[in-house]
Amino acid sequence: MKKFVIILISIILIAGSYYFYFMSKALAPESLSSRTISGEKIPVVIVPHFNDFADKRAELLKNIGAIYRPEVAIVVSVNHFNSGTANIITADRNWTLAGGDVQTDKSLVAKLAASGIATSDASAFANEHGITNVLPDVRDDISANILPIIIRDTTPREQINKLADWLSANINEGMLIASVDFSHYQPNAIAKVHDQFSISALENLDADKTWAAETDSPQTLYLAEKLAEKNQTKNFNLYYNSNSGEAGKNDDAETTSVVLGYYSDKSSVAIEPSTSFIIAGDAMFDRNVWQTFKTAGLDQIFDNFGTRVFRGSDIGLINLEGPVSSVSVPGIQTGGMSFNFQPEVPSALKNLGISEVSLANNHTNNAGASGFVTTQSMLTKSGVKYFGQPEGFSTDNSVLRIDGGVPTSIIGIMALDSFDEAALEAKIKSEKSAGRTVIIFPHWGVEYAPAHSATQEQLAKSWISAGADMIIGSHPHVTEDFQIIDGRPVVYSLGNFVFDQFFSDVTQQGLVLAGTITKNKITLSFLPTVEKNIKPQLLTGAAKTAKIKTIFDINSGTGFVKLTSDTIEIAR
Repeated sequence: MKKFVIILISIILIAGSYYFYFMSKALAPESLSSRTISGEKIPVVIVPHFNDFADKRAELLKNIGAIYRPEVAIVVSVNHFNSGTANIITADRNWTLAGGDVQTDKSLVAKLAASGIATSDASAFANEHGITNVLPDVRDDISANILPIIIRDTTPREQINKLADWLSANINEGMLIASVDFSHYQPNAIAKVHDQFSISALENLDADKTWAAETDSPQTLYLAEKLAEKNQTKNFNLYYNSNSGEAGKNDDAETTSVVLGYYSDKSSVAIEPSTSFIIAGDAMFDRNVWQTFKTAGLDQIFDNFGTRVFRGSDIGLINLEGPVSSVSVPGIQTGGMSFNFQPEVPSALKNLGISEVSLANNHTNNAGASGFVTTQSMLTKSGVKYFGQPEGFSTDNSVLRIDGGVPTSIIGIMALDSFDEAALEAKIKSEKSAGRTVIIFPHWGVEYAPAHSATQEQLAKSWISAGADMIIGSHPHVTEDFQIIDGRPVVYSLGNFVFDQFFSDVTQQGLVLAGTITKNKITLSFLPTVEKNIKPQLLTGAAKTAKIKTIFDINSGTGFVKLTSDTIEIAR
């Protein structure tokens, strides 16, 4: 009998060891190292309500629920339909679902509503898939007792802070299930940039980046970060990202991406620091552009492009080809070469997601020195950063520093006229010695030339010799070719983004350059655009492939690794 008991105890111990081993394997994504998870504190989980990835959501919640089942699950989503009248809404209601009902914690709902932080309105949840889609898995694997919350996407931070404080003070054994979908309706290359930005924000608990990320609910993610901090669980563990670059994916397909993960008190595998960018070419808002959209509003220019592309990146940049006035100006119908943009332009840029503009071009000074000062003031009021000047280069005005995961300096040069080349090269060297990546954004070249000039290449070589990491040009009003010089990428011209040059097809085409910079590599995605009645849109399919072919041969070039049909990787 004694021998039998010893054998039985040994079997139980061995079985328990295998259970915890396989659970740790299941909970961690393949990119994470396995670890013992017994006793791990996980108060915040991020899952999608997008049901194309319901299997991944179920998998993660099942694995977490096997470790810990809290007394209440706080299920939070964006208010998709702006139901009700309050910014934050909860509900005293139950859900009847296949597999069993889901019960609300009525006392918590009543307390939250009594606090004045949220309003109780059961009708607001009638069609809210952000809650309903995740409830079966929450019920089965986390807790059948929930506190549902929906938040408008216009809710200010101070209200989310109050909600975080209340939840932390009133719920001891709870788990926040943040129901959030990430990059919306974008091709793979753009969505990948968006998701890297979002994941970086989550890992670093960077509230400003989280608020600017391309997701359907910055408020929900911000709440997740605040509760992670309050619970002393600051380690973000990435479980799955749908934009991890699966082989065979249609690069043009527009879909919604998802990120699944959780905050824990256990150490996590660090995500490689990166700085992301989405950059377009020349943008002009006078002449026929203004005359066409002055009644409907400048935002209508981007009906076919959308307002999500430039969001969710460390750098969202264009070349602003002219000054901005502080008062309404007549606008020139056709032919004029002296521009003056309406005061609405900076807000239209901000609504588009543009965070930076270059003023290093030959039209910035069209309204004179006072107009240049006004332009800077108007941009600042709208929260758009700027760099560069109408003439040459200066150490004071021509450099913009971006302190992302990889500190980066962008230097704007009006290179159509002479400038102090020695001063510029000295500045490149000083920025590099400070440990910064240097992007040169020159206004240069020959208008309408399909290939770069010898002068452009000579300048590019001198800047790269001084330490520049990447060169991205504007001014020719057509896209030009691409080169790699000493391992550094040179995009000679991005062409037009918004312009009224209707006289040829190539002047109505441009290039959006998207990607990320890390310590050891630069990833570049080439995304051609075309204007239809001034409105830009991304090219797809055969037209996209053909346009990239005019810039460079992505299939047989040297100095890079082709990742997809529009994306390359360059070792640093």
